Amino acid sequence: MPQIIVSQPMIAIARDQGATADQLQKPQGLLTTIILQIVAAQRRLRERDQLVELSDAALKDLGLTRADVWAELRKPVWRR
Repeated sequence: MPQIIVSQPMIAIARDQGATADQLQKPQGLLTTIILQIVAAQRRLRERDQLVELSDAALKDLGLTRADVWAELRKPVWRR
């Protein structure tokens, strides 16, 4: 998958995504919403890649199995 280049202001906006419930409830512009979705999708891809790298013992510590990992990998990038 091609890497999407995100500018510093876009990253700052994305970091605010998890700030407070009040801030998340405020209406956002279309561009901001799209940027946040792209950043979230990139994060999910990274996390899924990291899951694959974990040993079976590490997965067991997390309460996961290799089957759980493969199920996560099969999800589309936009699904949590």
